[in-house]
Amino acid sequence: MQSLCALILAIVMALALTPVMIRLAPRIGAVDEPDQRRVHTKPTPTAGGLAIFVAFWVPMLLLNWPPGKPLVGMLIGSVMLLGICLVDDTVGLPPFPRFAGQVLVAIVAYVWGVQWSGFTNPLSMFGEYHYISLAWFSGPLTVLWIVLVINAINWLDGLDGLAAGVSAIAALTLTVMAWDSAFYAVAIPALALAAACIGFLPYNFEPARIFMGDTGAMFLGYMLATLSVAGAFKSPTAVAVFAPLLVLGVPIFDSVSTIWKRLRQGKAIYAADKQHLHHRLLDRGLSARQAVLVIYGLTAILCVVAIILWTKL
Repeated sequence: MQSLCALILAIVMALALTPVMIRLAPRIGAVDEPDQRRVHTKPTPTAGGLAIFVAFWVPMLLLNWPPGKPLVGMLIGSVMLLGICLVDDTVGLPPFPRFAGQVLVAIVAYVWGVQWSGFTNPLSMFGEYHYISLAWFSGPLTVLWIVLVINAINWLDGLDGLAAGVSAIAALTLTVMAWDSAFYAVAIPALALAAACIGFLPYNFEPARIFMGDTGAMFLGYMLATLSVAGAFKSPTAVAVFAPLLVLGVPIFDSVSTIWKRLRQGKAIYAADKQHLHHRLLDRGLSARQAVLVIYGLTAILCVVAIILWTKL
């Protein structure tokens, strides 16, 4: 019942709040102007991620009051990230302060119990169960994972509906995996996150009437990262360490390959360019909508593989 309420509330709130943001965004200067790097051709309201943020957190706090410690950490971190992103969406931030903010909110989540403390040795599937503790590596690896996924989803947000759709598929997969492991404290938030994305998509799919901006993309990355740490990485299954990598495989591959290319070319990691996966699909002649659907399909395939491995092993 709680999961159904979270699903309905998140979808309804996203559907209702996104049109409000379409009207409000231009008044606060949150408008994305077209340029040579962007695909859209007309000024479009941004900061629509605020609708996703509210559509997620209101059901979560109503249905989980008082919230558990990890969820409190996610809330504090996401509120801090929201402030950083609203500034970035309206006046812009240099790369270093933005990166420092991402590290800070990742540390907040870790301090409040969102911790990747260890994992099951994958070889355990062939013999005796063995757990590998990360010890003092726990903090750095948790923070690194959260920052990586935040940027992976943010960099993926280059075509109408792309980040929201991929995040919805990933969140639904985390829901299934958490539910199968009886991690209901993760399954319900993951379901609400997917629902908020689905409620936002009718306004964001091509042709988009609003963009989620860094406000939405970084929030989605933050929540997917922290929920995977609180759920999938804590499972005793032998594939626990691989499952989140499969679920978020497309955005992670896109980020890592783009960083590698920029480093090889002597560019800064945060340098804006057209080397992301969606840009390469467009260069091959696909339309924006076709490129989005291809990436949806790739994400769905990896997520299905993750679920099969999760339930069988």
